[in-house]
Amino acid sequence: MKKLIVGFSVLAAATFSVFANGEKDAAGIDWPKKSINLIVPFAAGGNSDVNARTLAKYLTQELRQPVVVTNVAGSGGTIGAAQAKDAANDGYTVLVHQISMHMAQVSGMVNFGYQDFEPVCVFSRASDEVLLINAKQHPDWRTYQDVVNATKKDPGKYRFTANTGASTQWIGIAVQAAGAKFNIVSSGGSGERLQLILGNHVDVTELNYSQVIDYVKNGTLRIIANVSTERSDILKDVPTLKELGVDCGYSYDNTFFMPKGTDKVIVAKFAAACEKIIKTNTQYKADLEKLYQTPMYKDPAATTALYKSQYDALMAIRDQIRAGIKK
Repeated sequence: MKKLIVGFSVLAAATFSVFANGEKDAAGIDWPKKSINLIVPFAAGGNSDVNARTLAKYLTQELRQPVVVTNVAGSGGTIGAAQAKDAANDGYTVLVHQISMHMAQVSGMVNFGYQDFEPVCVFSRASDEVLLINAKQHPDWRTYQDVVNATKKDPGKYRFTANTGASTQWIGIAVQAAGAKFNIVSSGGSGERLQLILGNHVDVTELNYSQVIDYVKNGTLRIIANVSTERSDILKDVPTLKELGVDCGYSYDNTFFMPKGTDKVIVAKFAAACEKIIKTNTQYKADLEKLYQTPMYKDPAATTALYKSQYDALMAIRDQIRAGIKK
């Protein structure tokens, strides 16, 4: 009996050792050992920034190291993206981006894209992107068609602001192609565009619904179209651009990327931490609901497939996009 007990103890110890080594192999390396820099390539206060900061708080707890958001704004997100691309691939730099990444590449602004990163995961979907006017500046504009008619009456007079090289520029090109006669002016990210429309510096812009809900409710801003591909449950009475004859529409799937060549084990570990929070942390879910954002998780393979399909769709209309930018 004594031999049996001893034998069992040895076997148990060996089994634990194998499991422990398996855990170590699964983790690959001892990571993270220090703070992680989360680069948001847009100004503070916008969709990407808010979503990144909301999750970063919980990632800090899960990974037991600080996850610090750094805003590196400019040129439609390309400056921050380039900084992340060129960072060391040691797992301590993470980029936050979305469909705008493709626009910069397809338009020819930059010569890199999602292919030059390690896609980690989609971690949230932004609330509906909407086209807005300042209702106090233009009280007679009630619908999208009212705005288009005004631009046709005075071509070039009314300003549509878009972030050059980002998805908003795609919208600007699309509404022009559908017959509107705006003066397309360049701006920064959504935080900057909000201030421009509130200050009557532009006439039409695109913003995330979560950013403008209070201004819509108090009558300062008016929604004239939904940029998403389908009508929203929240904005059931707002038509999509596609319904209005504009061949464009998309959703913002906020996504983490790491520099190319980052160890796959690190990518998997970061993705797993995100997945755990997104799927099990009720407080995180509540935080997102307050922001009108949707928790979402796609693993590295599914994220790569999503970005490939988006890229292929935009490449199919590359000539129109580049022609629209030249105009």
